[in-house]
Amino acid sequence: MEGHHMKNATDSTTIEPDKKTDPTMTWKVISGVLAVLLVFGILAMTFGAAPANKERAGNLGGVPDSRASVPLDTGAKTPDGGQTGGEVGKKSLDYINRYLLQGQGSASVDSVREANGVYVLSLNVNGNRFDAYASKDGKLLFPQVIELDKAPQQEQAPEQKVAPEVPKSARPKVELFVMSHCPYGTQIEKGILPVAKMLEGKADFEVKFVNYAMHGETELREQLRQYCIQKDYRSNYLAYLGSFLGDGDSQKAMDAAKLTEAAIKTCMDETDAKFKVMGSFNDPQKTGWKGSFPPFNVHDAENQAYGVEGSPTLVINGRSVNSGRDAKSLLATICGAFENSPTECGTDMGQYGIPGPGFGYSTQGGSAQTAGCGT
Repeated sequence: MEGHHMKNATDSTTIEPDKKTDPTMTWKVISGVLAVLLVFGILAMTFGAAPANKERAGNLGGVPDSRASVPLDTGAKTPDGGQTGGEVGKKSLDYINRYLLQGQGSASVDSVREANGVYVLSLNVNGNRFDAYASKDGKLLFPQVIELDKAPQQEQAPEQKVAPEVPKSARPKVELFVMSHCPYGTQIEKGILPVAKMLEGKADFEVKFVNYAMHGETELREQLRQYCIQKDYRSNYLAYLGSFLGDGDSQKAMDAAKLTEAAIKTCMDETDAKFKVMGSFNDPQKTGWKGSFPPFNVHDAENQAYGVEGSPTLVINGRSVNSGRDAKSLLATICGAFENSPTECGTDMGQYGIPGPGFGYSTQGGSAQTAGCGT
């Protein structure tokens, strides 16, 4: 999926259960669980889950598929007064297609067989096998069975991946990869700006750019501009960035940094020619594009080395790290990479609040702390 992505965290609340439980609730819960399992089981098969094995623990009593099936067109009632396998199969199939799949797939019944007092329906959903079970009176449909004579197989918990520890150094190297007009890139830039000013001379800070651009020609030219300001006028860059993040006005930002377009024109032209920035943008064949987005390969080597995929990506001492996007969180994250933390690491950064996405310093609120721009 392409575009700006947002993940929102949801708080969970634990409620102490009432000790006096309604006896009927147990059966209501079981019925609800079975209904949910059936819906998700059918939809999982529809959208590409692995086909069921021909012989598996889910078959009642381990009865293999080779057992004789009940013909679907059988019209006679069973001796106990129940419906035939054909009738139950057709009724189940109609329910699944009409109410569960709702046009999102097509189900058919390959066979119906009897085992342990119920019918086992071998369903075919878009070419995938799925066994379901139905009562012989044609009133109940179950997604799976539990064999009471067998202990359940214990699934091994997935291995938890631990983020690698950021190497410590006497002078941490902080590289922030963004797209200049990504609202979540500007969000973290507003958070890191006061930290970069405070740690100036004690940590090396640089804004770098993701190797593709999602916000058109304006973004490509702005990134060339910022690259050249950092390259040739590094001491002016934070003043430029601070103004630019206010409203996205590059001319006003140049004035704030006491620079002129003429001062960086040569650098911009040479960088553009070297990395074919505008040439790639105007290429009708879209050579080197990432889907719908033109390349910006000025920092491509670093992008590939660190596995940068979108904006923002924070790298400290060569390791990609996760951090909150407010000044307080960023100061703590960066200070954790010092061999010996300077006194500035004890500064209370709460006064800067939590920046919101986009341009402007009035957008305080802390939303979209994990969102980003990327494909």
